[in-house]
Amino acid sequence: MSRLSVLVLFLLTTLWWAAGKLGQVWPAEQVVIQAGSLGGSFDAYARRYAEHLASRGLRAQVGNQDDSLKIIDKVADATSGVHIGFTSQRVDATRYPAVASAGVIELQPLFLFLRRGPAEPATLAGLVGRRLVMPLEGSATAQATQDVLARYDVTPRNATFSFMKLSEAVAALERGEHDAGFVMLAPDHELVRRLAANPSLVLYSMSDSVGISRNIDYLKPATLARGALDLKLPLPSHDTALIGATVNVVVREDIHPAVLYELLQAMSNVHKGHTLVSDPGEYPRQIGAALPVHPRALEWAKSGTPWLYLHLPPAVAGVVDAYWAPVLALFALVSTLSTLQSVNGLIEAAVLGVALHWLGWLQWRIKRGGRPGWIARMLFRLVEATAVRQGMEQRVCSRLERLRSYMQTG
Repeated sequence: MSRLSVLVLFLLTTLWWAAGKLGQVWPAEQVVIQAGSLGGSFDAYARRYAEHLASRGLRAQVGNQDDSLKIIDKVADATSGVHIGFTSQRVDATRYPAVASAGVIELQPLFLFLRRGPAEPATLAGLVGRRLVMPLEGSATAQATQDVLARYDVTPRNATFSFMKLSEAVAALERGEHDAGFVMLAPDHELVRRLAANPSLVLYSMSDSVGISRNIDYLKPATLARGALDLKLPLPSHDTALIGATVNVVVREDIHPAVLYELLQAMSNVHKGHTLVSDPGEYPRQIGAALPVHPRALEWAKSGTPWLYLHLPPAVAGVVDAYWAPVLALFALVSTLSTLQSVNGLIEAAVLGVALHWLGWLQWRIKRGGRPGWIARMLFRLVEATAVRQGMEQRVCSRLERLRSYMQTG
């Protein structure tokens, strides 16, 4: 195969590869962030992320669903159009090979508000026989609540479990229709403050929080300090022991790099400060993620957004990032072929020079009566064959013709 054929084949292969990859390097027309219930913490964060993406020229849309446990399923489904989501539940990574974590953003406590009465139960086992309300069964709050209560043998068989949309559950609890209510939200969320300030309700301190976390691996202990919600009142009136779930932002493995880098920056902007249950700089982080962390997120944590994505429009940066390697390879091939041609020319010139000098010396020796030996005859045949194959210049051919009769073996 000639060098030209190799070059043409390489170019065609590159064009074929580019046509197949272009859809992956071009950012989606609209980035979809799937959140939980409208008005919940996931929803609030998703809208702040969307604002940041929009400020960087990326259109973003927030979707909501009450069954937050299934957000990850939409991220995993390539046909759903969802690129980003949230989890705060136990996740089996083997079920979601196309999904990765972008990082852990916070510890979200599970709050229990009781109808104010003569005495609070010593443990959660005291909720037997009571009317309990919580968000819908497909929500992370409902799952965490039932996982915890099951350890105390509080089940729908011996207590009344009601499942409602978040806003409806809070309103029903405030109206006195239930004895206790569970919500899992950011500690400074408006609904938490509202329930904590309600004089008919009391925020329950889960003194077994460490023990619960030892039994349920995706839940961690936390403390809401006295006065954290309101120093003047204070709210709460004493340090309150809580348990909570770590929240992961999850993305598709094939998410466009520009979208991922801007998402990571948004996560840093929103979550790098302190919360009512965590210190500044504790989040976002990659440690303790529910899924393997996206490789680009790990790189970003070390060195930030790459220059390409920092200074070029997302579409341009994506194309350059995806194709710089094959383009460099193409230039390298062209350069190599050119270099090989130059080297080949140098070799041919050197062979020509050596052949001319040797033939001239051999001709001089024969004129003085010398006879070529078997080595001279072998070299003559070699030079002759090379001259015929490569079309060496006339000087070599002329000397070969004059010496041919002397090279005949006796």
